[in-house]
Amino acid sequence: MKRIIRIIIIMTLVVSFSACQQLAQIANQAAQVVNLKNCNFDVTGISQINMLGIDLSKGMNKNSLNPAQLINVTNSLLNRKLPVTFNVNLNVDNPNSIAASLGKMDYIISLNNKEVISSTFTDGFSIPANSSGKVAIPISTDLFQLFSGEAADAILNLAFKLAGAQSNPVNLGVKVKPYIVVNNQSLAYPDFISINKTLN
Repeated sequence: MKRIIRIIIIMTLVVSFSACQQLAQIANQAAQVVNLKNCNFDVTGISQINMLGIDLSKGMNKNSLNPAQLINVTNSLLNRKLPVTFNVNLNVDNPNSIAASLGKMDYIISLNNKEVISSTFTDGFSIPANSSGKVAIPISTDLFQLFSGEAADAILNLAFKLAGAQSNPVNLGVKVKPYIVVNNQSLAYPDFISINKTLN
């Protein structure tokens, strides 16, 4: 009988300890949700712009293309295509006294109020207490399809504008909705965080 009582006591202690651990984990993750709400998201710019296999360095324009590249771009525009890839860079500032972590992040990217892409960034990351972290969201799109109603030259100029060329300003819109994982379930930030940046 005593042996059975000891087993019951040990099992109760094990279950209680496990429950306490789970509660502590949930409390810690819930605190990170609150911390995430206090974080500031900002767009720092665009980097690693690639158009038809051409890396567009800062300040490049169509006059910077060599003859072979110019022929390639011209043929692409005649076929009503201008694929580009680039990174939208975010800075996340965490003013809290403990880390703020997220498991994934929904995002919507737009250029001049036209939606480029709506997707999910699945690489989780943590921003340490009282510090900032950087996130690069990779984007792939076809500018000709996106701005099909505009002149080919204007669409090409937009690609170079992403690289910092002198031309008309471009409005970059970013909406993000961060998530954290609590007890194997994703909890989302209440709404999308909207960030706008003008590329002059």
